[in-house]
Amino acid sequence: MKKILNALFLTLLTVFTFSSCSDVPAPYDILGEGDVPGLTGDGTKENPYNIEAAQQKQDGSIAWVQGYIVGAIENVYDDKGEFAGNKASFTAPFTITSNVLIAESPDETNESKCLPVKIKNGSELSTALNLKDHPENKGGILLIQGELSAGFGKAALINTTAAVFNNKEIGEEQGGEDLDPDNPLGLDTSVAPLVDLSNNFDDVQHQADYSKAGWINKAVKGNRIWQGAIYDPQKYLAASTYGVNSGETAEYWFVTPYFTVNADKQFTFKATVNKYSETMSLKVFFLQMKDGKMERHEISVTGIPTSGTYQWTSDLKVDLSTYAGQNGFVGFQYMAMRGEEVQTYGIDDILYGEGGGEVPGPGEGTELLTNGGFENWADGYPTGWKSVSTASSATLEQSTDKRSGTSSVLVKGDPSSNKRLGSIEMTLKAGTYVFSAYFKAATADKTSARLGYVPIDEAGKPGSYVYDEYVNEITNADWVTKSYTFSLTEEKKICLVVMNPKSPGKDLLIDDASLKTEDGGIVGGGGVDPEPEQGNLVINPGFENWTAALPTAWDNATYNTGITKEASIVHGGNFSVKQDATATNKLQQEITIEGGKTYRISYWYLDNTPNARTRPWIFWVDGTTTLNDHVNDLRPSTYSVDNVEWQQYSKTLLAPATANKLRFEVRTYKEGDNSGFIYFDDFEVVEVKE
Repeated sequence: MKKILNALFLTLLTVFTFSSCSDVPAPYDILGEGDVPGLTGDGTKENPYNIEAAQQKQDGSIAWVQGYIVGAIENVYDDKGEFAGNKASFTAPFTITSNVLIAESPDETNESKCLPVKIKNGSELSTALNLKDHPENKGGILLIQGELSAGFGKAALINTTAAVFNNKEIGEEQGGEDLDPDNPLGLDTSVAPLVDLSNNFDDVQHQADYSKAGWINKAVKGNRIWQGAIYDPQKYLAASTYGVNSGETAEYWFVTPYFTVNADKQFTFKATVNKYSETMSLKVFFLQMKDGKMERHEISVTGIPTSGTYQWTSDLKVDLSTYAGQNGFVGFQYMAMRGEEVQTYGIDDILYGEGGGEVPGPGEGTELLTNGGFENWADGYPTGWKSVSTASSATLEQSTDKRSGTSSVLVKGDPSSNKRLGSIEMTLKAGTYVFSAYFKAATADKTSARLGYVPIDEAGKPGSYVYDEYVNEITNADWVTKSYTFSLTEEKKICLVVMNPKSPGKDLLIDDASLKTEDGGIVGGGGVDPEPEQGNLVINPGFENWTAALPTAWDNATYNTGITKEASIVHGGNFSVKQDATATNKLQQEITIEGGKTYRISYWYLDNTPNARTRPWIFWVDGTTTLNDHVNDLRPSTYSVDNVEWQQYSKTLLAPATANKLRFEVRTYKEGDNSGFIYFDDFEVVEVKE
């Protein structure tokens, strides 16, 4: 309040001292009409950054910026109607509603002296500010809050949420909440305490602030709070230093509803970390209100991860026995000082109740596997454990180091890529299934494992892999077990899979696998062995291996442009390709094929942005000559449509008789403000035998 009053005083002093200046509403509109600020500001609402300061401070932080609306960044199209880029426009009529340009002077026409401001189409900001519908806004003073990050390939203000224009507050301001020193988290003890509680975060939205009735999500330091994260199939809550200036500290709290501690109940959760450093922590507290003031009692939780890349540690126990019979809250405190990289903690599956989050047993009901003990082998594979699809990717060996019987299966590790033991394809009825197995490290090196399954489509192509959490720190001292319960709402063809992850990528022993159900079963009583297909002809199809800045076998820099390695947003494995839309960028590999044979050509892509689009650009090739066969299938005129889910391109085509190669290329094109990205993963070219 003191800062606001100071700003108000300075503004009024300016008005009375310089009679030529127009009145403006204090404390926000610091500029008078025609004024150019002498100070760069500090990014607050009372003292916003000017254009030059905003252009210089492109660090992802949230700040207020002020300037005159002078134009917009418009899309440009060529004679064929194809998108050809962007350009700054300073004169009406305007055609775009998703951005404006602001500058120090209302008459500015030099684009380099302007700051692009992105305003989401359909938002309150866009409705009020866009120049297409409101050309009269040009020349007006805009005070706006957003993220200081690149847009349109230059310094910009993006993710805007609040503004002041024509003396009117628009949108919702980020941060800035005054905390009650006696109750900084806003604990509410006026409600009846719960006896049980849980949250699996199935209701989160990706990278959106999370809210749920009764739960508290609050920033004590920093501009953000806990946000939803969705990386199929995992949905969880994440806190990070994104948007925090280097050297500054973030402190974000997530607090449960009010509940009563019972000595017979357990409180459990699971957690993950990425880019851990000694300047970050995830702590757990029991919170109470005493005499009108919040008290916090730290609970030491064994096993909160301090290493790894988004690997989950399950069944973390919060010991509340000291507080049995008392009422209170459990609070998760994320604290971190921003370093060179963004540091993240994630939490999931919060559960307070009888038994807490104990791992389920091996299941009850009918056993569906006939060789779960890996006793029977043929042609180097355990019977029933060889998928004809890419679900089976590991090198297997029969081992006499077994839990029971005479043998187990050894799944060779590979530090460069995930490897999978896959079952034969089986069509399961709708129902609930429990997949379990025992694990042991094959050597003195610790290893990891992950149970899951993958749907198989009618063409024999694997869909999106569905996994349980990781089992980490597996040693060669003892066999450990894990069970994974999953449900199918309809009849579905699947493969069971056990991943041996590339981190750490050591050899893994598996024995006594089981698949049980009480209400499902195998359609027809068993799996069907389809005719084997030739393996995937694409080299490094999942982009697990990289050489410098490019993925192995996709390393011709002329035809692989605008790409970076992506570890967070993937369809399968550990990595995907992230491609920007700053130009028509390509991703290409030429593959040797045989003319006259039929091939299935497929890949997965994620277009979850209005600011980039993609399509395939594939050719059959005869020597060095491209062929025009299947032009509509391989080079369609249509582009991708935005979707929050991964989408698959898949075509099964007969190669021309003269073709000896397939030029497998996909492209990312400019769209909107060109700030978006397309993600690619799991490419495939497989011969299909009729």
